[in-house]
Amino acid sequence: MNRILKNWDITRIVRLLLGIAVAIYSITSKDYIFLILGGLLLFQAIMNVSCCGAGGCYTDKQQKENIYGNQIKKYEPDRK
Repeated sequence: MNRILKNWDITRIVRLLLGIAVAIYSITSKDYIFLILGGLLLFQAIMNVSCCGAGGCYTDKQQKENIYGNQIKKYEPDRK
């Protein structure tokens, strides 16, 4: 239940609104093939999954490690 109610960002809101709009359109126009697309968008918004899978594209925001910090050397031109 925590997964559904937490971490709402702009992409989840857009998916939810677009899914509702497509589902309503497909029902009112009796073009039920679009109901599958609307259902898919609603599922993605509610469960917070995308094409990457459940958290496949997640990166840890807490980890701030400078990987190349010790390898960068100050540039000093050769003087002749």
